Amino acid sequence: MRLLPLQRGPVFCALVFSALASLSGNASAQVNLVANGSFETGSFASWTQVGNSTFNGVQCPGAALVPQGSCDAYFGPVGSLGGIQQSIATVPGAQYSITFAFSGDGGLPSQFLVAFGTQTLLNLSNASTATTGFQTFTFGALATGASTLLSFNFRDDPGSMELDNVAVMQAVPEPETYALMLAGIGTLLGARRLRRLGAKPR
Repeated sequence: MRLLPLQRGPVFCALVFSALASLSGNASAQVNLVANGSFETGSFASWTQVGNSTFNGVQCPGAALVPQGSCDAYFGPVGSLGGIQQSIATVPGAQYSITFAFSGDGGLPSQFLVAFGTQTLLNLSNASTATTGFQTFTFGALATGASTLLSFNFRDDPGSMELDNVAVMQAVPEPETYALMLAGIGTLLGARRLRRLGAKPR
């Protein structure tokens, strides 16, 4: 019986379609997992206040040039850290992008501490907390469980700090990842065809 060569056209198209569908699915999955990340409820709804909550709150309208919406959160605990946290639904082993806008005055003493689970993303103190208006920070972090605690802690004895536009999104693989995947598919199809063509009739 003669073995027919593999018809690559339909198979290849199906695999490419599957890869593109995967890319499209990942792109559409780019949603902010943080609830009330811009504090547009006018409150800390969906957040839990922790530590020293003195002089912490939400203001509408917020500080000048608020990055998102019209509200922002302000924090001015005196003598110790205090802030907010929120549990984020995550996929263990997946990479996440964490972004937020922060404004600080560099007062003495002051501190700004951000963590994603057990990973410290940012730890500024005293003069290093000073920004010119809002500054956007972006970090990448790996989730290790089905939920990850995102926390922001502040201390600003002489003044206050502002926070806005908090977002956590699952990272999308780089385009190079898909290019390599498609190249691998092509290589496998080519190898299979050569094997088939090399088979002897009997």
